[in-house]
Amino acid sequence: MESQAVSAQIIAAAPPAWRRLATPFDRRVALLLLVLIPTDILLARRVQLTGLSQYTDLWPSLLMLLACLGYCCWRPLPRLIDTCKLAIWAILLVDALALLIQIAGRSPYPLADRQLNAVDTRLHFHTATIVHAFARFPLAGAILAHAYDLTSLFILAAILLPPICGRPLLTRRYITGVVLAAIVTAILFAFVPAAGPWVTQPLQPTARQAEITAYLARLKSPGPVQLESDHAGIVSFPSFHTVLAVLSAAALASLRWLRIPAWTLAALICIATITTGWHYLIDVLAGLVLSAAALWLAARLEPDRPPAHATP
Repeated sequence: MESQAVSAQIIAAAPPAWRRLATPFDRRVALLLLVLIPTDILLARRVQLTGLSQYTDLWPSLLMLLACLGYCCWRPLPRLIDTCKLAIWAILLVDALALLIQIAGRSPYPLADRQLNAVDTRLHFHTATIVHAFARFPLAGAILAHAYDLTSLFILAAILLPPICGRPLLTRRYITGVVLAAIVTAILFAFVPAAGPWVTQPLQPTARQAEITAYLARLKSPGPVQLESDHAGIVSFPSFHTVLAVLSAAALASLRWLRIPAWTLAALICIATITTGWHYLIDVLAGLVLSAAALWLAARLEPDRPPAHATP
């Protein structure tokens, strides 16, 4: 009798677990990808970007996550269902949006570094002055540079931790905000492309910055260009590192124990975009404005609902 009762409980619990695979958010993301991926492929061919096959490298990770998702649905494990599903959507969206931004880099508009530098000058601000000032404080500079390098882990935490803690709504809002911000960024990058302050100010570019400058030059050159997925982060205006830092902090700050660490790291990343020489001040200010707009829109597209498995 006990085994029958356990079986009945498992069967009763299974439908809600499977229903978690088809939320309104999932349908919106699936529809977006059905539009975005073919559009990316067509536009990439039109602007003569080659090397699309490198994006097949993500399939092993996707297959592993799909296997985990199937297992979690079979058990069922609702929180892990949400975690696996949101990770799958994030992987697909990141690659699709990264390709869109590189397509935008093929626009005919020339680099706008002089104009962005002129805006900073009117604001009485020069990135080079800040970089040289922090060179006298190597420990502070190293801390900020390390914080900047933690952006990828910050993103991963914003995707995985909220659903694991029973708050998938936070990650849904996060992904929605990143998508909205990335689309706006791609449009701005097409019309206001730029490399960085080392082009217009007395700054010695790092090896990575020099590679980005060379890749931008190739994107602006006529004829076919080989895609370089390692250089997907080629946007100067607005600072997408700032956008990701603010949105990641907003997603994690609703978990009380992460509030102070999340906002502290976000602040360090925003400051580091200047101290590492990657951005003009106007880039960071534009990133903050775009972050606020993305958070506002994401909250309306993903309104508050009582989470099915929220933690007390």
